[in-house]
Formats: sequence, C-alpha cells, structure tokens
Amino acid sequence: MANGLFSGSSARKRVLETPLEDQINEIRDEIASLAKLLSQVGADTARDAQARASDASRNVRSRAHEARDTAEAGLNDIIANGELLFAELRDRYASTEKQVRHTVREHPVATLGAAAALGLLVAALIRR
Repeated sequence: MANGLFSGSSARKRVLETPLEDQINEIRDEIASLAKLLSQVGADTARDAQARASDASRNVRSRAHEARDTAEAGLNDIIANGELLFAELRDRYASTEKQVRHTVREHPVATLGAAAALGLLVAALIRR
C-alpha cells in the first residue's frame, strides 16, 4: 500500500500511528527490494547486450572471412588472366620480331631509309 501525500486519510492516520523506526525499516525494505529488482533488470539487460554483441561479432567475422575468400578468388583469377595475357603478348612479340628480322633481311636499303626518315622526324619533333 502506498504511503504518500495523495493517499487517503486512513493511510495518513496509520502513518502517524506507527512508530518512526518501523516506517524507516519499511522504507529500507522497499529500497532493498527496489535495488534487487534494478540489479536483476540490469543483469538481464547486460546478458542480452552481451548475447547481441557476441552474435554481431560472429556475423562480422563470418562476413570478413567470406569477403577475404572472395577477394582471394578474385585475385587468383586476375593473376591467372594476367599470366595468360603475358604469355600471349610474349608470343606476339616473338612473332613480330621474326617478321621484322625477315623484312630487314629482305629489304635492307628500304629499312635503312625508313630508319633515317624516322630519325629525322624524331629530331624535328625534339627541336620544337
């Protein structure tokens, strides 16, 4: 039963009739039960928060592992494609080199003329 300012007159009479020590003990008991209730609510809230944090941590770790695995797979694909491209470029370079050597051997005068013209063009561009 509440013993406050807004209680009925019979409650006020009871408050005045009971000794002060009993009232203080009753208030202490109510404060102790309130503190116990708050402690239980706090403990329950802390357990819930810890469980949520643990779930969130597991979720983040799982996503991080998935992202790492995806990145590693993508990197391996890029490396494999790069190696294939490099091999293709090397083959093209070798083929082009053979063609240039063949052309130079068959047309040495034309090659010298083309090289001289290219040299003059580069010199003219450098002077500007």
